[in-house]
Amino acid sequence: MKMLLIAKHELKIISRSKWVLSFTILYTALAITIVLFGGSAEEAGFNGFNRMAASLLNLSLFLVPLLTLLIGSTSLAGDKEDGSLSLITTYPIHAWEIILGKFAGLFVSLFAIITFGYGTAGLILFFSKANVSLQFFLIFYGFTMLLMVMFLGLSMLIGSISTTRFQALGFSLILWAVSVLFYEFIVIGLAMVINKQAILGMFTASILMNPVELIRVWTIISMDSGSIFGPHLYDLTIWSEGMIGQLVFALTALVWVALPLIFTNQLLKRGLRHGT
Repeated sequence: MKMLLIAKHELKIISRSKWVLSFTILYTALAITIVLFGGSAEEAGFNGFNRMAASLLNLSLFLVPLLTLLIGSTSLAGDKEDGSLSLITTYPIHAWEIILGKFAGLFVSLFAIITFGYGTAGLILFFSKANVSLQFFLIFYGFTMLLMVMFLGLSMLIGSISTTRFQALGFSLILWAVSVLFYEFIVIGLAMVINKQAILGMFTASILMNPVELIRVWTIISMDSGSIFGPHLYDLTIWSEGMIGQLVFALTALVWVALPLIFTNQLLKRGLRHGT
């Protein structure tokens, strides 16, 4: 019950945010633009990773982590900064109830934003009678939600180690820049200096170590479009398409969600115990 009250309170605060509304409009407008002009709809079937599919994937990989990190981290850090968190802890409530309550409220808010964006784009495809597989669209939607959940856990961790909203904002932007903008260049740089026999293992590890790359590769594999990785990564593609590869991807995603929340719980309990 306490957790539900915190979730409702969080949802109420987020719904009043003007910049969240602005992001919803931006995300929806970009999704519609991609659907209308991102490529021929007839080519975007379940087995076709064309320009529209690539654009939709990049839209999610670029914007969803940014929004999630900013909203989640500043929410928790803001409560610490203005004393709301200290006030909540005067009631008989556990740290994990606070974390899961805020997580649930933020999840519902972000779920609504992403659903509205994809739903609007899907309706346009439906009424335009485009030959796009429903499974194709649901794959993108599902993996976007998974990406959001993973970064929401990370955002809670950032909020727990930050003392002000500004600090949380800075940490969030750094994490987003590293995971979305610079990570590929780091991996490519490593591939140029390590032994060729170790490249396949390095690429596999790099996929699992970054939620963005995990979702990128998992989405492409799920669309039966692994051939775009080329012949040099054929073994990685076959492994990823197999049962073991899919199980490793699923367990890795679970770890990316659970581990930050566990650390957040420990940090929050320690902070509350010391009055910080």
